[in-house]
Amino acid sequence: MWLGRRINHLHAQRVNTLVQRHLEAGIPFGVLRPDDSAVREIEDALRIAERSGDDLALAFARMTLGVGLVQRQAAAERDRGQTLLAEVSEVFVRGGHDLSELPIVEVYKARERARCGDRDDALPRMRAAVDDLFGQVRLPLWGIPATGVVVEALLDRGADGDVAAEAAIERLAAAPADEGLVIRDIWLLRLQAL
Repeated sequence: MWLGRRINHLHAQRVNTLVQRHLEAGIPFGVLRPDDSAVREIEDALRIAERSGDDLALAFARMTLGVGLVQRQAAAERDRGQTLLAEVSEVFVRGGHDLSELPIVEVYKARERARCGDRDDALPRMRAAVDDLFGQVRLPLWGIPATGVVVEALLDRGADGDVAAEAAIERLAAAPADEGLVIRDIWLLRLQAL
């Protein structure tokens, strides 16, 4: 019995390591591409999480896969990613845990709505999620890619989104953050070049 729990614990730790690599440091920040290899690795982590019985590892593995899939080209993969993100959002809200992760999930869910043509509903949802992130004392890392998603969606609207996109970029630049947050500087340069 003890050995089984220990193995499940080790599997959950492996899942957390894989998830952190792809989600926290990789895909949303543009460091890693959600290519076939990355998706396979995340799917392996998801299977391990399912077997481990660790609900938290399972939620984060689903979140990671969902974020990766909504950035793929195939509509079926984006749809699957959207479904996973909706499930994760529901789990976080129902369980009342990991609510600090909810805004980034909501941003990616709304981005998919915008891609499907429902920009009038999607943009307010994205902005609300980003406002939630910026409402914290210090800018959490999620505020960076979330702002990027909003800026890209605003620019996709055409000329009427330019002013709002510029305001979002300025907000990101002015937000209090840890000293030396180079990833923010990189994203600011990228967003200003769009």
